[in-house]
Amino acid sequence: MSESAQSPAEGRDVPRPMLAKRLASGLLGYASGLPLLLVGGTFAFWMREAGVSLQVIGLLSWASIAYSLKFLIAPVMDAYALGPFGRIFGRRRAWILLAQLGVTAGLAAMAFGDPATNLPLAAAACFATAIASASQDAAVDGWRVELAPTEEQGLLVAAYQLGYRLAMLTAGAGALYLAEGLDWVGAYAAMAGIMALIALITATLIPRTPRDAEPRHPAAKGLALAAPLKDLVALVAATPLTTLALIGLYRVPDQLANVMSSPLYKDLGFTNIEIANVTKVFGIVLGIFGAFVGGFLLTRLPLRAVLIIGIVSSAATNLFYSALAVTGHSVVMLAATISFDNVASAIAGTALIAFMSKLAASEFSATRYAVLSSIYALPGHLLAGGSGFVASATGFPVYFALTFVSGLPALLLVLALREPKPAPKGSLEPSPAA
Repeated sequence: MSESAQSPAEGRDVPRPMLAKRLASGLLGYASGLPLLLVGGTFAFWMREAGVSLQVIGLLSWASIAYSLKFLIAPVMDAYALGPFGRIFGRRRAWILLAQLGVTAGLAAMAFGDPATNLPLAAAACFATAIASASQDAAVDGWRVELAPTEEQGLLVAAYQLGYRLAMLTAGAGALYLAEGLDWVGAYAAMAGIMALIALITATLIPRTPRDAEPRHPAAKGLALAAPLKDLVALVAATPLTTLALIGLYRVPDQLANVMSSPLYKDLGFTNIEIANVTKVFGIVLGIFGAFVGGFLLTRLPLRAVLIIGIVSSAATNLFYSALAVTGHSVVMLAATISFDNVASAIAGTALIAFMSKLAASEFSATRYAVLSSIYALPGHLLAGGSGFVASATGFPVYFALTFVSGLPALLLVLALREPKPAPKGSLEPSPAA
């Protein structure tokens, strides 16, 4: 029944499905955000506390490259339904659930790895967790893009970002509080328990997408990957290189700053409680506020304008880290740095996700979005591997000033951007943006 043919009584029920979609998107945003700090910033805290060098911390940040390789698994997720497992839970939910179980196992393994005494085990578990987490992201991205039409994606993205920020509060402040009260083993074991609970909720409450009920074709398994891969080639061929470069460079300032921010806090003498209270609790609240601001801006301004606001503000806030490094142990300066950084980063992240979601709309949304998000993540993560060497050679003030300059190429590309338009219904061809 069309919306125009619904009765008034039925019309009153229309907001409920959207609310359910937003709640589900928020929960899966939480599931996606939880492992990120546990293989990144929080793990860097643990390593620095254990006496691991800046160079090694920088190199181990390469675990995050797994998030840049989602395009390797996404075509499989688009083509295969995991047999009976997929029929029971729905294709998207089945892949999400499988990845969440992998994250749970990886975090449990990290709980038994001590960087001070068994760095190889801790590193291996970290890489395995990152791979499972990246697989979960690919499945969730496809689920979100398929769940609602393009005009509703802004609301789903805002809910996703809210859940994501709450997860970072858990994996950041929550893990630091637990490590202070118990130890790091107990902290990571608790995080593994939370992921297990999320997997249970995914299996029972997360809604299926409309396409979960559609038959997959071609029927022959040997040709199952042909359609999404063909669609991927069409996406890359129709998308200007300047647009792809914009996606790849947009978050580089944040990525380079994030890798060295945790060692900076430790080297300046901030305690775990101070770091948790300011950078995690206070910072995440501001990040949630920033996500709402980003969502609001997307409803009031052209996407290009919000992208400009995001890249300018997120790059400029890295200068606060330079000032913090010069100031030293100052909770006030730390709070100011975190305030600007989290709001700006959330606005930039919301704008970029909305931009990529428009380009990804197609029958094979998981493949498309995975490739776009891989392009966004790879340059910064590759450069981050050498961040420890640069920070050691130049010092933190100069290093963070360089991360500010790294935002200039993305800004120039955004200024040259034309607003992307979603592909027409039934079309697999992306609309160009240049």
